[in-house]
Amino acid sequence: KIEQMESEKAANQIKVEEFMAKEEEQDAKINSFMSFFDTIDLGFYVDTTYQYVFDRGATSDLQLRSLYPDNQQFAINAFTISVSKTPTLEGGIMDLLGFRADILFGEQAPLLSSNGLESDVVDPYQAYLQFLAPVGTGLNVYAGRFVTLAGYEVIEARSNPNITRSILFGFAIPFTHTGIRTNYTAGPLTLTAGLNNGWDQVKDANGNVTMESQIAFSHSGGVISDSWFGVTGYFGREPGDIGFAETNGWRELITAVGTVTFNDWITFIVDADFGWQQDIIFNELGSEEGVSWWGIAGYVVLDVHPAIYLALRGEYFDDEDGFRTGTAQKLFELTPTISVKPFKGLIAGNRFVDNFEARAEFRWDHSDERYFEKEDGGFEKDQYGIMAQLLYWIEL
Repeated sequence: KIEQMESEKAANQIKVEEFMAKEEEQDAKINSFMSFFDTIDLGFYVDTTYQYVFDRGATSDLQLRSLYPDNQQFAINAFTISVSKTPTLEGGIMDLLGFRADILFGEQAPLLSSNGLESDVVDPYQAYLQFLAPVGTGLNVYAGRFVTLAGYEVIEARSNPNITRSILFGFAIPFTHTGIRTNYTAGPLTLTAGLNNGWDQVKDANGNVTMESQIAFSHSGGVISDSWFGVTGYFGREPGDIGFAETNGWRELITAVGTVTFNDWITFIVDADFGWQQDIIFNELGSEEGVSWWGIAGYVVLDVHPAIYLALRGEYFDDEDGFRTGTAQKLFELTPTISVKPFKGLIAGNRFVDNFEARAEFRWDHSDERYFEKEDGGFEKDQYGIMAQLLYWIEL
């Protein structure tokens, strides 16, 4: 009987251990599943403005005001929801997977729309999957829709030093691409390459693929708080949507951007863009011509106080064939901006208070042609305007 009891006790112990092992395995699966959601970041962002361009009247079609075309009216430009997960080499296979979605609601949605994805209300200007391949320091692979590598300024207002976007942002480069992109970082160098449908095309408009590439170098140390230099190229056939006939000529875009910050308070930025396209038809005879455009912008940003910065942008844009702006012209623009975070630091460590920002700026645009429409229907070479902006964002 004693042997039988000991045998039954051992069998029960084995059952208990098997049960506990299954429970631990189930708990590990649940914890792994929940930890995946713990790594997801959620953000909300609001951009609202009021703009007054002198001698223009109320309009929603201001020249050279990409993303901010409204005059003498308040605008809810963007309410953006951002959801993302950044992959990491630490952990299991689920940690190698990531994604990002930036979904914009507001008046900027139709201005950012791409071929095959047009809406007056919403635009997911980024929506991609990401895989971090365990190769060296990690090879990132993106698939979906993402913002362009070209130029300095970006879609999200809070990441730019000025309120209005530069002429280069609106007329020299694309906004987004849909395709596949890879990048790899080795020390201070980052190499990026990819294939996509072309400039602002969710649905391919011409059956041709556009290639993208970038080489970037970053450095910090000593009096240089931060620096970044990058050269980007886009190459492929793109629709020629001006002239007497639609064409698909070869287009090239080269941009070079450099930023240097000294002692955490003064930043210098340069953005130079050069574009060419072949086979554009400008006359009724159907003769094909090549077109080109180029421009350069310079910025100085002064962090005069943890809650205040001053920014000055000046730029030149040469649209010698009128392919990008609709008029063969040379343009110049100068914009000083002041930004204040009035509640920054009032409550220590409270990012919900710190992330409120108010901006104001003056902008002067000049063309060598009578390009800027006036309230009386005439055209002038100069355009002057002032603008105010309120920004607020939360990152959870």
